[in-house]
Amino acid sequence: MPRAVIPDQGSILGRTSELAALSGHAGSGRRGNAGCVVLTGPAGIGKTRLLAELRAESIRHGALVLHGERPDRAGYSGLRALFAGAGTVPGDADASVGAALAAHLPDRQESRAFDPAEACPVFHGLYRAAARVMTDRPLVLILDDGEACDEHTLRWLDFLLRRSAGLPLLVALTRRDGARPAAPAAWIDLTADPFVSPLPLAPLDRAAVAGLVGRWSPAPAEPAFVDHLVEVCGGNPRTTLHILDELGALGHGPDGAGADRLAELGARTRARAVRTALDAACATVRAAAAAVAVLGTARTDLVAGLAGVPEHRADETVVMLGECGALTADGDVHPAARTALLASGDGLRTAELHAKAALLLSDAGRPAEQVARHLMEVPGIPQPWMAVVLCDAATAAERGGAFALAADYLHRALDTTPEDHRLRLRLAVALAQTDPLAAVPVFRAALALAAEPADRARIAVECAMACLAVPLAPAHRAELADALERALDGPDEGWGLRLRWQVRTALLVTGRGRASAVATLPVPRGAAFTVAQDDAANVQEQALAALRAALAGHSRDLAVEAARRAVDAAGPSCPGWPLITAATALALADETDAAMAALDRAARGAGPWTRTLAGTGRALVLHRAGAIAGAEAAVRAAIDDFATAGSEACLTAPRAVLAAVLVDRGESHRAEAVLSGTHRPGAGGTGLEEQLHLLARGRARWAHGDADAALRLLRDCGRVQDEAGVTNPVFAPWWADSCLVLAAVRRSTEGRALAEHGAELAARWGTARALGLAALADGALAPGRTGLDRLAEAVHLLAASPARAEHARAEYSLGRALLLAGDPAGAREHLRTATAVAGGCGALGLAGAARRLLITAGGRMPEIATSAAGLLTGAELRVAGLAVDGASNRQIARTLFVTVRTVESHLTRVYRKLGVTRRDGLATALDGARRGAVRAAEEPPPAG
Repeated sequence: MPRAVIPDQGSILGRTSELAALSGHAGSGRRGNAGCVVLTGPAGIGKTRLLAELRAESIRHGALVLHGERPDRAGYSGLRALFAGAGTVPGDADASVGAALAAHLPDRQESRAFDPAEACPVFHGLYRAAARVMTDRPLVLILDDGEACDEHTLRWLDFLLRRSAGLPLLVALTRRDGARPAAPAAWIDLTADPFVSPLPLAPLDRAAVAGLVGRWSPAPAEPAFVDHLVEVCGGNPRTTLHILDELGALGHGPDGAGADRLAELGARTRARAVRTALDAACATVRAAAAAVAVLGTARTDLVAGLAGVPEHRADETVVMLGECGALTADGDVHPAARTALLASGDGLRTAELHAKAALLLSDAGRPAEQVARHLMEVPGIPQPWMAVVLCDAATAAERGGAFALAADYLHRALDTTPEDHRLRLRLAVALAQTDPLAAVPVFRAALALAAEPADRARIAVECAMACLAVPLAPAHRAELADALERALDGPDEGWGLRLRWQVRTALLVTGRGRASAVATLPVPRGAAFTVAQDDAANVQEQALAALRAALAGHSRDLAVEAARRAVDAAGPSCPGWPLITAATALALADETDAAMAALDRAARGAGPWTRTLAGTGRALVLHRAGAIAGAEAAVRAAIDDFATAGSEACLTAPRAVLAAVLVDRGESHRAEAVLSGTHRPGAGGTGLEEQLHLLARGRARWAHGDADAALRLLRDCGRVQDEAGVTNPVFAPWWADSCLVLAAVRRSTEGRALAEHGAELAARWGTARALGLAALADGALAPGRTGLDRLAEAVHLLAASPARAEHARAEYSLGRALLLAGDPAGAREHLRTATAVAGGCGALGLAGAARRLLITAGGRMPEIATSAAGLLTGAELRVAGLAVDGASNRQIARTLFVTVRTVESHLTRVYRKLGVTRRDGLATALDGARRGAVRAAEEPPPAG
């Protein structure tokens, strides 16, 4: 068992600079430079221990040391304590010196106020006696707890210091942080003198705490133990020693088990100290302590007002709470101490204090969130003014991204006006950020309360977008569709037109777009869509406009314009879905960097559901950009983030993305295992997630060589897309995949209509990806030179797009076609490119197929890497490893004996292969890929 620590054993740890400063003051005083030093700090910080060192050093140098402590308010009580502390060296005559000085003091008078006329002869007599002492030896006056000193003593010390120029004198006082001096005016006058030097004591640093642990136990301390000890004790030496003693009594050492007990022991020690202090306090102080606990802060004006006590009593209470460790360095109440402070009171009294505190803070103009914290503790239905404050606090919480807290405030405010559908809608939107399943019934309740069709439509739009990918019962989905479609009968101008625009976008998302003739609605733009910063309604409108334009596939420019406006105007209180929606439009338009930035903003500070949606979107963007390893890491992290907090049924879209990634990695059997355990979207899901699900299943079946099943699933995807009214050619390009499958099984004639359909959509959308996919589909189906020319055009177009995997597929298709046409040399060139591009981006299935065909064509190439780390060359791995360790580009260059430009080139390729854009994402991408590989290895093989 570790031995107990003796506080005064050995040297003082972590106080080198303070000891040096004290020694300097003592030496200066011995040389005739009279002065005063005031040690300040919280209780237990080590002030008394430092004074003991000063006392010992002064005695070694032959000084007369008078040391007093715990003076009271009576006149000259501090001097009486000082003079009684003489005689510290055995056999010395210091005791008689102290007695001689004490003889100049008048008789003890408890309540006599300071009178300069009465004090004058006493002061002069004491000064002369002290001066005679200083002609023979230095004089050191040490007074602990100086803030408790009476006015007579402080005034005489000031008098002495002013008249001791050239005499060997040092006065040392201590003062606890936050302690109110017994004689404030005299204390200010004394400490304002130029010969008074403050010496604040900071908490011990980590090295000093580690030293204390080393004295406590001979066993080596684990770093985590020391870190926990610093966190729990705040670097306070006395608290640290007490905690270590208790830990030793329990048989724990400085290891992981001991670290686990530190927080519990710290809370218990703090609570015990608070209870002991309260037991010894008067009723007034206990009332003030309860007020501190309720307020959570030590502001004495608020404490006095809440407790109904004089302010000086509130000061005393705050000092007492600081001494027993109930307060943090910032004056806030420790949670464990708060529990102890409130434990002795009854719940009714505490509720009354919270109600009074809310009114007090509201009248004082404090922020709404401070007031709301107390209103949440007040039972019963909130008064109207309380509901207003709660709503204001919810707004502040939303701006800070604390949507769960905002939902709590709104839920409480709703007790006042339960029929307010707007407030209920706001609650549902806040809930949707963290728990979309819980938000659905709140949306439905708001929908039931709303009477106007426009209000119902707005609620339905919010529900459809905020609960993206949340499975709804068919009846609930029908309610949404009914509310949305009824809005189409509204006015055609002003807000009516804009609302109808949002409604049609929501219908696209829910899969009802075709029934509503989505494509017939004109696209509003220009001044009507100018938005203000953090105007949530307008930001949402812009995001919906962007998504509508992107899914309809009519105007890439309009989609990008609206999406950028939405992202630029979104403030911190904006929910996550508008940013995710805008990012979807940007990704479809191949604005990859802008889409990733919007998704990062949506995930920052959001709840698990929003992070899952943003992570899924990030994985989709990375997958579309050919960063397969990065996409896998992102989507696995998104699934892990929500799997423990929500329903598996909500993970249809993330699992569809993961399956698509696994197919590209050449692991189609694992892709089908993922899909087989996934909730089928069906009538309860959205049209968008159902398209992703069917596309992934079709690709997985084709990877297994089952052309008929693959074509059936791809056509189902097209049917859902057509019913939803989605006409963007690259959202779920089932038509292009179908053409490639049909070409491979020599059923080209069946694919001609699909290829023409895709070419029409691609020409309208106009991105290089869309045009390249159309050329690839057409070239795969067309015979002879026509097909080769179209495939060459596909290679050219896709090489200029972010679609690296599609570029590799086009190179493979062209190489295969050239080989079949009798041009093995030309085939080898394109197949080698296909292998390199596909392997570099992680599309290992395609890379393997391209390599095998390359060898058939007479070419040579080493084996393809089969892991995320294997995608990197040896040099890239070394550079990435050093970058993860925190080395700069210049340091990496020096370590590897290469140029900085070479390091930058390697990092650029690493970023592209792993799908990251910044150095701080390297570790996450590499680690996520490794975890994904381990998890994949642990997955059972599919049945059959």
